[in-house]
Amino acid sequence: MNRIKIIIIIMVVAALSLVIMPAAQGAGIAQEAPTITVVTPAAGVAGIPVSIQGSGFGPLQGLISKITFNGVDAGQAIYWSDALIWVIVPATATTGPVVVTTLLEASNPVQFTILEQPPAIPSYFAEGTTRSGFEEWLTLYNPFDVQVTATVTYLIADAANRIRYYNVPAHARVNIYVNSEIGSDHDVSVSVTASERLFVERPMYFNYKNKWSGGHTTQPALATSNTWYFAEGTTRSGFEEWLCMGNPGITDANVNVTYIFSDGNSVTLPYTVPAFKRHTIDVNATIGPEADVALKVESDQPLVAERPMYFNYRSNWNDGSITLGARAPATTWYFAEGTTRSGFEEWLCLANPQTEDATVHVTYHKAGAEDSDQYIDVPAGRRRTIDVNAVLGPEVDAAVKIDSDKAIIAERPMYFNYQNKWNGGHVSIGTNSTAGNWYLAEGTTRSGFEEWICLLNPGELEAAIHVEYSFQDGSTQDQDLLLMPDQRFSILVNGVVGTGKDVAVKIESDQGIIAERSMYFSYHEAWDGGSNAIGCVPPD
Repeated sequence: MNRIKIIIIIMVVAALSLVIMPAAQGAGIAQEAPTITVVTPAAGVAGIPVSIQGSGFGPLQGLISKITFNGVDAGQAIYWSDALIWVIVPATATTGPVVVTTLLEASNPVQFTILEQPPAIPSYFAEGTTRSGFEEWLTLYNPFDVQVTATVTYLIADAANRIRYYNVPAHARVNIYVNSEIGSDHDVSVSVTASERLFVERPMYFNYKNKWSGGHTTQPALATSNTWYFAEGTTRSGFEEWLCMGNPGITDANVNVTYIFSDGNSVTLPYTVPAFKRHTIDVNATIGPEADVALKVESDQPLVAERPMYFNYRSNWNDGSITLGARAPATTWYFAEGTTRSGFEEWLCLANPQTEDATVHVTYHKAGAEDSDQYIDVPAGRRRTIDVNAVLGPEVDAAVKIDSDKAIIAERPMYFNYQNKWNGGHVSIGTNSTAGNWYLAEGTTRSGFEEWICLLNPGELEAAIHVEYSFQDGSTQDQDLLLMPDQRFSILVNGVVGTGKDVAVKIESDQGIIAERSMYFSYHEAWDGGSNAIGCVPPD
């Protein structure tokens, strides 16, 4: 009994010593009273990240230190150091003082103004890297009449997260070179919030492992989700597949990934994606070689998922492609782009995650010709691949509509030797519905780039379409055209706006249409390939 009392006394003394010892000897305890010098920005909406600069915060947040917004505890900070804190403005915060409280005392108050929630759209990207051989960009597009301030949070896998602020003038497009913002050799996910509505894309160019060069881009997720689906995927010879998951939330995500094979077999494996971080899965290493595979991602916390692939198609055309996942299966899918011209090979990948077989009707809207139809069954728990060249024959430009009696997932991979000068491939997830407004943040007609916009009018009425091209200096150029029912049309942007311009695009139509952008390039006159992205439609 005496030994137990002695142990308890020693534990109490040790605990007290952590409180009264000099700060330099106690991890996580501030060495001086906390002082705030500036909060950036000084005003914003709930849910945005802010930086708090000053001194005496201590090296760690620990269990005692906290940040409050007019008395509302902000919880766990994104980043905490003695002179800098990054934290999310809590949902219930009101206008008033920001205060940092440590074990020693509370800091001086600094006023923060809570703004009325604007119609802002968050944008999330799971993939991103500044490793050797990769160059990553963000393109920010503001199609409206007032300047927009964007807050970009870089969720770095192996280092402290970083937050940056960028002003985007009215009707302008701004380029951000991510390698310069976060340094080299980092894997990174990105979240973007804005004071008003803003449209974002993430182009990447690469020399992958010094063997396959090219580039890809994707639209962002406009919301996180607990489920993500991918129809395409392969670990065949000459293909390397990855799954990237970004968690912008404050809680670690427990994730199950189900790998769905063409023969009906599947395997589910668990993963953890830490809060405010990203996680990458090497699919080839996970499931082995020579497998065609669809993916289902299920998480107990909302996150975002993308699937990059790098390849040497038929041991001849090397590049990389990427797509955002679909949040849910659907019975209708559209694709505006598609061709079987010389030097192009087009595929459709259909995945059925349901427990019942799906009967699928594929309508090919051929440019300047009658539609063609195809019917295919996709068994429950399997994926099917359609060779579009074999279905349509050569030299056909065709958009696609897919109707299924069961909810499925659809993607469209394409591989090419573009005009016998640039080879590679790109892929896109389909979209579930038509819209009257589409936005494309990326685009350029610089030397070594050729940009196309593909439009589909699947309706029964003629569509009057207005295209606004926005440039970096805030100037714009307009184009008007008519698109007949059940037709697709391609715009060579270089031929419309001229060469040497970075350009974002807004497309408006009096009928529901579909819009995509394909680009073919030789980046730095060294890395050739192509990329594709479906247009962005803002939520209602």
